[in-house]
Amino acid sequence: MLLTPGLYRQPVTPVRPVGALARGDIPVMLGYTRKGPPGVPVRLHSLREFEDIFGEALDHGFLWHSLKGFFENGGQTAYVLRIVSESARAARSERVDAAQGAVEGARVVWRATASFPWLAIDPRKLTSALRGESASWIQIFEQVLKEEGVRSDDPGAFGNGLVLKVVRASRVRTETTDEVVDGGKASSVRSLAGLEAGSILELTQTAASGLTAHAVRIPAKVDTARQRIVWSDNLTADGLDPSRPIRVSSVEFDLAIFAEGKLQQSFAALSPNPAHSRAMATVLPASCRSVAFSPAVVRTNGDSEAEEKAAARMKMIDWTDEHFWPQEGDYPLAGGVDGLDRITRENWLSALEPIKRLADAALIVAPDIVLPEAGLPPPDAPLPAVLDCCVLEQPEAGFLLGKVVSYDDDGKEIPLGGVAVDIAGPGGIATTGSDGLFAVSDIGLSLVSIRLNKQGYEPLEFQAQPLPFMPSQPVVMSMAPLTSPKVFVADEIVEMQAALANPEYVGPYKVALADPPASDMRADQLATWRSRLGDSARIGFFAPWLNLPAKDSTGNPLSLACPPSGHVAGAFAAAENATGIHRTGANLQLRFVEGVTLAIDDATQEGLNPIGVNAIRAFPGRGIRIFGTRSLSSDPEWRYLTTRRIVDAIEKSLERALQWMVFEPNNLITRHSVQTTASILLDRLFRQGVLSGVKAEGAYSAKCDLENNSDASRDEGKLVVDIAVAPTQPFEFIYFRLGHEFDAIQVTER
Repeated sequence: MLLTPGLYRQPVTPVRPVGALARGDIPVMLGYTRKGPPGVPVRLHSLREFEDIFGEALDHGFLWHSLKGFFENGGQTAYVLRIVSESARAARSERVDAAQGAVEGARVVWRATASFPWLAIDPRKLTSALRGESASWIQIFEQVLKEEGVRSDDPGAFGNGLVLKVVRASRVRTETTDEVVDGGKASSVRSLAGLEAGSILELTQTAASGLTAHAVRIPAKVDTARQRIVWSDNLTADGLDPSRPIRVSSVEFDLAIFAEGKLQQSFAALSPNPAHSRAMATVLPASCRSVAFSPAVVRTNGDSEAEEKAAARMKMIDWTDEHFWPQEGDYPLAGGVDGLDRITRENWLSALEPIKRLADAALIVAPDIVLPEAGLPPPDAPLPAVLDCCVLEQPEAGFLLGKVVSYDDDGKEIPLGGVAVDIAGPGGIATTGSDGLFAVSDIGLSLVSIRLNKQGYEPLEFQAQPLPFMPSQPVVMSMAPLTSPKVFVADEIVEMQAALANPEYVGPYKVALADPPASDMRADQLATWRSRLGDSARIGFFAPWLNLPAKDSTGNPLSLACPPSGHVAGAFAAAENATGIHRTGANLQLRFVEGVTLAIDDATQEGLNPIGVNAIRAFPGRGIRIFGTRSLSSDPEWRYLTTRRIVDAIEKSLERALQWMVFEPNNLITRHSVQTTASILLDRLFRQGVLSGVKAEGAYSAKCDLENNSDASRDEGKLVVDIAVAPTQPFEFIYFRLGHEFDAIQVTER
């Protein structure tokens, strides 16, 4: 503390804080998933997060296996970007009634749609440290909220297994007293529990004559102090007598969502009135994990209204009219399409655009580019001979009438005949007729599980409730066609893998890990493929494929061939987190791997290593290891991926650290401050072993003076900083010399 007035000299170091070196361990992993937001990268920290958002592994796809390999081998953070085609559609369901409410001639229907809730992964809820690390991801998230809202459609056949069940409920049940308040414009009630100004209330009263008066009102005000409900007008207008007790019950609905017959989520006592504190329009968008359920304005021709016009009409709805309430019953979602068989090269290239905005991403992995040709599904097991669409036995217990359908590209319903129907319990086997119908009996009255099988379609598990009589309307079940992702030809794969490393597509400071296009490639084929990839310091080519532990549909163990890029990214991340970015994943043992699809020995690698093919080899007693870390550059200065990644990290860190100098005076103090700031970062990296050299002078240099900032350059408002670094390079060849000199054995390392 200063106590005596005067002038005090305090030197100030002309430097700005630099911060930590930019991370190089975060990959963007692109591919196909069962569900999840399409075309938007999502930041993940575990395989469990991936499964919650994007679902389990696809039968034809490597993204899940690659991500598991990434986390198993030491990765901590990754972005996942789902690729879809224009033909992908979200499953939906709506109940259409001729008596449905209408506004200005347009009907209002309640529609259930497979939907993704963005607020469920809100990165703004992270701790302050993680928020700073995820700044670019938060910006993308906020833009999505602005453009699409809190939910977006979730395309995919997974939605065809969802069922929304809506049941009418009454959270509030009370009655008024015989006190006449304000001439019938208010009512004293025995309890106000659960009542609020937005509650939809049904009022009923039975007269002495036996006639029942009925009305639906929304309170204008709930006076808790005097325990009264204030109405907008007199109750006598609805034929009610305020001097006699009136039964009051609220209008609410219980919602339950079932996925393939299993309860996934439930919501109790939701109001259709948006003004209610537990309105469907408020609770479901924020809390429902898989389905959006909301009213939609539909014109008489069945088309949805334009968004602005529909919003205006929604404000005109009278929520006391029961025709605007959701209909009770089941809403089985159908019509969901993955569209993977229509994926194109353009879909992949256009999906790369958001990667430009991911400032913290440094690696790019795309294992689903090299999918193999998918074989035909095995034929269905023979079924017992049954009559087409018939009751198998005399009815003794429950009856079930069902209809199996699919949907074409325009959403038109197509009945499916010849579907094998297997219902748990005795007497539960049937096949559908040409109209898609089947009927069974003697299956018990409890909830039953149904399994549907038809060659060329995804198997479907469904749960239904039999009735003690044959119903007049069938339970509709939707099956999705069995589609496999498109297999790209060699020219398309080359173009797409090159785009992954092109800054014009993915932005600066990123390195792509390329996979061989097939699991059975020989060494000469790998060399040929490497030549097709061209010359690039931003591509690392790793081969061969890996054999992973897996299980078939019956639980028996099998081996799955998978591209190696995800495992390689995990090894790179583990090495960086343990030592630094100057340590690659080479010579680290890979986990979640059983073997390799091509045995590479020393002689084979002699032909692959010089041309930039990084071999993954199995060593007896040492496991499976990455045995190379070269890029595809012919320039010796960029031979190693280590060099490219170190320089990228330095560039990114200095770009971030020197943002302050824009509009600063171009004078000696500013130039010295810039040079000192850069030197501090480079000196720290030198001491950490990221830069090579015996002394700092040989490891780096930073120059910002009048020599490289001429009068003409300064007159144009430019400030130039020249930085040179000598990145650490890996030792690929270690020589041990064992010799004999007189009576001593001498060991030297070169």
